[in-house]
Amino acid sequence: MANCQHCNEPNPEGMFNCPCCGKRANPNKWNTNFVIRENNSFATAIRKDQIDFNSISYDDGIKKMRESKKNAKPTPRGKGIRVM
Repeated sequence: MANCQHCNEPNPEGMFNCPCCGKRANPNKWNTNFVIRENNSFATAIRKDQIDFNSISYDDGIKKMRESKKNAKPTPRGKGIRVM
């Protein structure tokens, strides 16, 4: 295995944290930047088919929320605690 990126000690077991200095033994293999790639259907960071992008008025939003709440099934409740 490689050596620690901080103290350069060998890490033969391949541990995540270095046993000598306690810091992360290896650098990140990728970064965590969030990118939206436009005009490329093969490599988009956000699946646009799962998100509904639209704008509605406040009153229409309240009406839609009330209708969906009225038509929703009640949340299932547990049977509670049975003591025997």
